[in-house]
Amino acid sequence: MPIKTILLHLNNDPQLEQRIEAALGLAVEHGAVLKALYTIAEVTVPTSFMGYVPPEFIEQSRREEEKQAAAAKAKLEGMAARIDQEIEIVIEEGYAPDLLSDHAVACDLIVLGQGDPDAENNAQSRYVADELVVSSPRPVLVIPCAGKYPDFGRHILVGWNNSRESSRALHEAMPFLAKAEKVTLLSVNAKDDETYETEHVLAHLKRHGVNATFKSGQWPGIGVGDALLDALVDYSADMLVMGAYGHSRLREMILGGATESILSQMTAPVLFAH
Repeated sequence: MPIKTILLHLNNDPQLEQRIEAALGLAVEHGAVLKALYTIAEVTVPTSFMGYVPPEFIEQSRREEEKQAAAAKAKLEGMAARIDQEIEIVIEEGYAPDLLSDHAVACDLIVLGQGDPDAENNAQSRYVADELVVSSPRPVLVIPCAGKYPDFGRHILVGWNNSRESSRALHEAMPFLAKAEKVTLLSVNAKDDETYETEHVLAHLKRHGVNATFKSGQWPGIGVGDALLDALVDYSADMLVMGAYGHSRLREMILGGATESILSQMTAPVLFAH
């Protein structure tokens, strides 16, 4: 399915401009409409108030959130106007992952930022990716908190292990794979002979116009996530596609080791599907 609607998470973190640039670039490349959602967090009362919440605190917090939302909206409008890109902007209050999931049912791709633990104001961004990569109804493209990514996806590395999750990620990434100059499927620390399965998946991709290559490697003593990050550098890839492992229950995230490693140390845009 082609990408025709992209949902971008707007917030007030320092990487907003880089994320907007990446999302606008994708919208132009795929001829898609960009829908942006700014999520306003509910007011969190400091424990120092000891049960008493001064009305002026709530009002001041709300005014600050509205100011930040207006600034993010203006930034996106200004950047979109320069390239004449169609956009839609929605501002809603609530828990960011829930709001994004609600809007995601009518889009093809979610674009959001990697949580930056060093950001001063990161309440609405630090853990959003952790939850959405395993709970979103649509694939999630996470943009690293460091660096700029106006153009990526020339060489795409696909984490492949013949699982449901890796197959789902592979197929959700088809619009990217079809435009890539090079696609590499990488199996990390495989224990069995994968020749039969590999031949079939490569033939399947070729029917879709994707000429991919397959590599299998051993990284003794290194986890899958770290091995994929190393491979991005070793193979000069500029985008990673992988299945997200884990589940969300009662707001507590239990992420697979590879997913957690990638989200905490990512060095290139990563497309996750669960």
